[in-house]
Amino acid sequence: MKKIIAANWKNNGSKKFVKDFFDYFLDNVDTKNEIIFFPPDLYIDQVNNYRNKEIFSLGGQNLNTNPFFKTTVTGANSCDMFLDNNCSHILIGHSEVRAQYNDTLIFSEQLKHVNGKLKVIFCIGEEELDRENNSTSEKLSELLDTLVKNFKITHIPVFVAYEPVWAIGSGKTPTLEDISYIHRFIKNKILEKLPSLKEKDIMVLYGGSVNLKNAKDILNTPYVDGVLIGGASLDVKEFTNICNLKI
Repeated sequence: MKKIIAANWKNNGSKKFVKDFFDYFLDNVDTKNEIIFFPPDLYIDQVNNYRNKEIFSLGGQNLNTNPFFKTTVTGANSCDMFLDNNCSHILIGHSEVRAQYNDTLIFSEQLKHVNGKLKVIFCIGEEELDRENNSTSEKLSELLDTLVKNFKITHIPVFVAYEPVWAIGSGKTPTLEDISYIHRFIKNKILEKLPSLKEKDIMVLYGGSVNLKNAKDILNTPYVDGVLIGGASLDVKEFTNICNLKI
């Protein structure tokens, strides 16, 4: 079954890193899975030069809008800029960005700004305290409200990345049973709010300390449509092996 394997490089990379990565990756990748790279904005154009036969898609990390003043913003990137660099996807609501801004208005404006031009991967996840208080479902429902309230029919399919904040970069992951339960919960919650959709229109990815050791089990877990990988995506051999997994 085809899965989505997405690499979030965050603020890592260099021109040499990109060249060395794709010199190896393109010679060794052999998969029918859908692969998406989210490099730092400065390296999007360089990564785009390695696209060959649509082996992978390209996405942006840093969409900026100004919800308070309808003006241009110094240091910002617009949806059209990402499109101009052959991006097809955009990350919105990553926990590291939420920690910096903590303002749902920003993510609402980003969703409106995209307006179907890019495929949004909307990131949600609970903190350790939410987990300890057994309030994961309530927290995820709250975060999903921003997505469903700003949903446009052109966004089909809907992409959500479930990233428990306590698992990111920690080496810890939820149990497979918990991952399956939460992915099903997310799909059902979206269907409840947007009954015009069908379950096949909603793709939920898992992110949070995904690596070669656990990727196959996670990808084989019911209701998991793919993975969003951070640290392990910087190791080209490990990431290539994950892409090549037979699911």
